[in-house]
Amino acid sequence: MRTIGRFGASILALTTLGGAWSMAGRGDRGVEVRPGVVVFSGSPAQQELVRWAVARFERAGIEAPAVQIAFHTNASGCGGHLGYAKAGRVDVCTVLVNEMARRNLLHEIGHIWIDQNVSRAVRDRFLSLRGLPSWNASTEPWEERGYEQGAEIMAWALGTRILGAQIPNNGPPALAAGFAILTGVAPPPRA
Repeated sequence: MRTIGRFGASILALTTLGGAWSMAGRGDRGVEVRPGVVVFSGSPAQQELVRWAVARFERAGIEAPAVQIAFHTNASGCGGHLGYAKAGRVDVCTVLVNEMARRNLLHEIGHIWIDQNVSRAVRDRFLSLRGLPSWNASTEPWEERGYEQGAEIMAWALGTRILGAQIPNNGPPALAAGFAILTGVAPPPRA
């Protein structure tokens, strides 16, 4: 597992703050639910959902990424999807706080965690294990991209496991092996 070190952590913190300042300019200051994790436009229940997600990372023995999370009432805020992650920011498009919202949030935060922690060498090992042709080529179907499978596996391992991973080869042993390659640790016990 690759760590970002003090310099990288400083850059991530500044990036998060910069994004927070730009959101504040639009009137939404956000709520920091833990250092480096800021929620924008979230109801108290959605803020609690983010706290739950961060605790799931910690329960697994991995640090949650520095991330800005914005909640939207419809899919237009997520490019027509239920969620979207890019450059340290997660957009979640649901007003509900339910099992699907938990899984979706963990999937999108999983993308940011992968961006901040997974080296090219680890990506290559993951692709080999999963038998995938590419990390994130748009020419591949969504479920055959390493990046998406990685986020699905993160959501499965960190979540309640009530909902299964929406990828091929999704039995628990295969998913656990993928999680171990990505994170360097075994999935936490199901809870």
